[in-house]
Amino acid sequence: MTKTRAELKAEAKALLRGHWGTAILLNLIPNILTFILWFVIVWTGMLRDDVSILAWLFQVLSRIVATLAAVGVSLTYLRWLRDPQRKIRPFRDPFFTFDAGWFVPLLVLAIGIYVYTTLWSMLFLIPGLIKSFSYSQAYLIYQDDRLAGQKPVTPLATITRSRELMYGHKMDYFILMLSFLGWDILGVLTLGIGFLWIAPYQSATYAAFYNYLVQTKAQKQTANDEQPTA
Repeated sequence: MTKTRAELKAEAKALLRGHWGTAILLNLIPNILTFILWFVIVWTGMLRDDVSILAWLFQVLSRIVATLAAVGVSLTYLRWLRDPQRKIRPFRDPFFTFDAGWFVPLLVLAIGIYVYTTLWSMLFLIPGLIKSFSYSQAYLIYQDDRLAGQKPVTPLATITRSRELMYGHKMDYFILMLSFLGWDILGVLTLGIGFLWIAPYQSATYAAFYNYLVQTKAQKQTANDEQPTA
């Protein structure tokens, strides 16, 4: 990739500079909500072997909330990256994915990604991991299409476009993730306190990575369109 990992991280740090409190809350609030939901499950004994249908439904609901809230954080960081002056509302922005018009498409997309990744993982762990990288940009692609006013596409089409966008960049993405390993270890050593700063740093960097892929693709498309035809 032309833009280095250091440049992507510098872009993320520039976005967060002076806004760490907001960024920490943006990542923290959904995690607190998820923790509360799972605490309720454990406290009420819903994880016992004799779980009821109601308990099972509550677990499914908790997973949906956790997934879509995490997606909301990622999508908000991309919006923030593209508009650094944007006013971020940590108690509202991560949950726009539950709004009408967003909830069902994103839920279907999440289910599709889960099914495809699981099926590939049944072959071996490595294919499943590779495919998870391929599908990693699907939510961001859906948001771009939605905000651009483009005609909604099927979850399968969005997943396919993510795979196409990540073609030739999966190793870049993997190495970018590995580059945070030291920070992750530090987060563990600090009993999780370090993740208050690490999580926003990672989220902003991954948003910068996607933004770079989109810009690169657009530049290549423009160059191809400008080539003279015979």
